[in-house]
Amino acid sequence: MKSVRSALGVLACLGLVLAAGCRTPPPDRGTPVTGASERPSPARPEPVRVDYAESEAFDLFLETALVSRQPVIVVQTAYDKPEWGSRLNAWIAAWNASRQTPGLRSRGQLPPVPSVVVDGDSIREFRLLIDGLMGRVEESARAGGHWWAERHTRDRRVALLRPYSLRFHLGADGHIQLIFFHGDYAAQHKDVVRALADPVGEETLEWFPGYCCSLARERVSRRGTE
Repeated sequence: MKSVRSALGVLACLGLVLAAGCRTPPPDRGTPVTGASERPSPARPEPVRVDYAESEAFDLFLETALVSRQPVIVVQTAYDKPEWGSRLNAWIAAWNASRQTPGLRSRGQLPPVPSVVVDGDSIREFRLLIDGLMGRVEESARAGGHWWAERHTRDRRVALLRPYSLRFHLGADGHIQLIFFHGDYAAQHKDVVRALADPVGEETLEWFPGYCCSLARERVSRRGTE
């Protein structure tokens, strides 16, 4: 009789163990499951600003930003026309050389003149100035010397610039900015450029691997009231 009771006890314990093993454990309340629609959107990339100067320090700062693959790099100049020195032209020439890779455009995108009245032909004149610069920029880089004559340095910087588009933007202060925008962040291009430059003309906001020109909306509005 005792052996029967012992056997029944063992079977009862075994049943409890099996029942516990098949039970689904409760979810961990400390790590809630997030659905795809609830995932936070990536933060808008912040621009890295580099003041243009005809010095090796400028080259170093710009190259450092490119090496770290910054999403947006803004070169700030004190010029209202593209009459800066050959050092900046060497960087523009390097960017232009990077467009010669198959699949990338080697020419700029010239969107239609905005429907907003922009002080006569100022947007058109700005584009013509930039197109003229792009036509002679390599000659200027060669004449200026600097790092353009060093093939290893030139090739390295051409490669660093390859993922970037280039925008020549005439700001509200009358100074030209060069905005380099990394293609990996193309989906955020519109929002960033609106916040950064507030350009006239919605057609200028699509990212593409070429160069474009734009004017600040505030600048255009102010001219319209003069």
